[in-house]
Amino acid sequence: MVLHYGELVNHVNHHFGSRHFAEDVVHDVCIELMENPPASEIRTPLSYLRKISMNRALDRTRHEKVGANYLANLAPDGDSHFYDGAAALEFAQKIEQIRQMIDALPKKQRQVFLLHQLYEISQHEIAVEMGISTNMVSRHFNKALVNITVARKQLSI
Repeated sequence: MVLHYGELVNHVNHHFGSRHFAEDVVHDVCIELMENPPASEIRTPLSYLRKISMNRALDRTRHEKVGANYLANLAPDGDSHFYDGAAALEFAQKIEQIRQMIDALPKKQRQVFLLHQLYEISQHEIAVEMGISTNMVSRHFNKALVNITVARKQLSI
């Protein structure tokens, strides 16, 4: 690889027109070959290296193009909404409040609520699993909803 480094960079640079890009691609290929050497012997090393370098360059170019298209289509009006730290913090705080509301439920209410809402298990299956009647599962679930609704109103969520 070391013997052909300059030639590989020149080859990729010739096809893509950027020496810096070519150096990055060949560097990526070097790392890939060190981490995952070929399983069989390569008869024509330079051809092999040129081929995988070009494939890597094409993959990178396509990846960059897809990323650029995504960003271009993200906000056609020019008003992009990128990461908003305040909104992320507010969201995380609301999630934590919801978790605390659920954790504050009595054990059976919490268990029924999570099994039904989070795991989408039917009330009949929950009753069989917990060894209680379907009517009791319904009662626990309804009480959990009432408790969560009261807590939401208190926290203004």
